[in-house]
Amino acid sequence: MDDPVAGAGPPPVPELPVRSGAMRRAEALARRVAGSRATVLLLGETGSGKEVMARRIHRWSPRRTGPFVAVNCAALPEALLESELFGHRRGAFTGAHRDHPGLFAAAHGGTLLLDEVGEMAPALQARLLRSLEEGAVRPVGGIAARPVDVRVIAATHRDLVSEVEAGRFRRDLYYRLAVFPIRIPPLRERREDLPALAAALLARHATREGRPPPALREEALDLLLAHRWPGNVRELDNEMCRALALAEPGEPVGPEHLSEALRGAGLPPPGTACAPTLREELERIEAVLIRRALRAHGGRRAATARALGLSREGLWKKLRRLGLEPDQASPRARGSLPRETAT
Repeated sequence: MDDPVAGAGPPPVPELPVRSGAMRRAEALARRVAGSRATVLLLGETGSGKEVMARRIHRWSPRRTGPFVAVNCAALPEALLESELFGHRRGAFTGAHRDHPGLFAAAHGGTLLLDEVGEMAPALQARLLRSLEEGAVRPVGGIAARPVDVRVIAATHRDLVSEVEAGRFRRDLYYRLAVFPIRIPPLRERREDLPALAAALLARHATREGRPPPALREEALDLLLAHRWPGNVRELDNEMCRALALAEPGEPVGPEHLSEALRGAGLPPPGTACAPTLREELERIEAVLIRRALRAHGGRRAATARALGLSREGLWKKLRRLGLEPDQASPRARGSLPRETAT
């Protein structure tokens, strides 16, 4: 998120299509825990949608009418983050000209998202642990603690177990936060979501610009499927915003509207964080080849299966596993948007 602190009040929750089994399972867990008071720990790479999931948990919870407050723990220095979270009394430090209630108080009756909690300094981790255990916060420069009724959701891209073993994150705080961990899969592990996600994001940006949503040409969609998406959904969102800006009104988005990173469709150097496994790379290539074969044969499964040297049943299993239904590959379906999957 751009702002280190996102304001209170029930925020709009992006409604993006979900087709992949991995994301459906994450949403099913989120729906199940939403009604409880359990602390949730969202784990996932940067840009994978942790804050979106946190907002959905808030929306699905009994606290939905209360405030949702988010703070990026990596965006603020330790002293300022302490004041933002717990508040301060007037005169507590230079520049404290008036009392400040803090974000725990602002989220009273609602939900507080501690984004990138793995970046929090050790001394602040101890204060956070005490507040979570006591259900109360003591402002900087204050004496008395103030009770707060807040549901905490923490999020991080770090491996907190490794951080605990390395002594950079408190073990007791980890177990206090990881009551109900949910892993948000990266985009490269849920390519089934890509066609509908890309179309939905294009439509969202087009609506903001007062333009009709453009179609995605098949060649462009092939490049989206071939990309590794190290920046996850955030990168895809930026790519669709850029493509819309380059395309003329009414013009379908094609390869020429995509960035060089996508047109090159290159792989990251071996050993990098996003280097593909053999299985991931084979599935990526398989998805592109099957889509092309389906288009070449007008979406006819029997002809497509013969061309690929597969049985009809074998092709159908691959379509289901890869999240590629025949109508997704036909020109008729380029502008269609499946509804968000209910879990």
